[in-house]
Amino acid sequence: MKDVIIFDFDKTLTNYDTTFSFFLFCCKYHKIKYLLIPFFIFIKLSSKFKIISVKKEKEIGLILFCPNDVSEFRKRCSQFATTIKLNEIYHSCFIKLKNKNIIIASASFQLYLECLFPENIVIGTTVELDKDMKKIIGIDNHPFGKEKAEILLTKGISMINSFYTDSKTDIPTSQLSEKTYWVKRGKIIRN
Repeated sequence: MKDVIIFDFDKTLTNYDTTFSFFLFCCKYHKIKYLLIPFFIFIKLSSKFKIISVKKEKEIGLILFCPNDVSEFRKRCSQFATTIKLNEIYHSCFIKLKNKNIIIASASFQLYLECLFPENIVIGTTVELDKDMKKIIGIDNHPFGKEKAEILLTKGISMINSFYTDSKTDIPTSQLSEKTYWVKRGKIIRN
């Protein structure tokens, strides 16, 4: 079996939080939604202070800013993927490992990650749909913190050869890894 190499995404393969950028990108199509940004910043602060979960923060942003029609949401994800800027870790590490068994495991939305990495396995935040499968009603899976490690385990990934991440919330996943590369501003700071 090939080595299993996992990359986190936000602030690991990018230098910024793509989820918030995605919400801002969606506002471009309904400019009135820009007025909701101060409220959402309050929601973000609430999750930083652990008043609400990061999943709840993301779900509120999804409802406030994104289209609830599945086909429109897919279209926005595809359009947004073309705007994402990848950093030096992508260019120096990810590209060199391209023939390996690379998995992207992130709390970013899976749909835009799949557009960006069509040849890789992607584990990301998935949306919950109504019974007709046409409208988004919330968030289903949210691979953040220990949930990321749990999702990997349910997919049969119990041993990781190399894991690249920027976040201490990924410690449960790093415990499954033989080697963890900690990233900051597009550079590996320690392993």
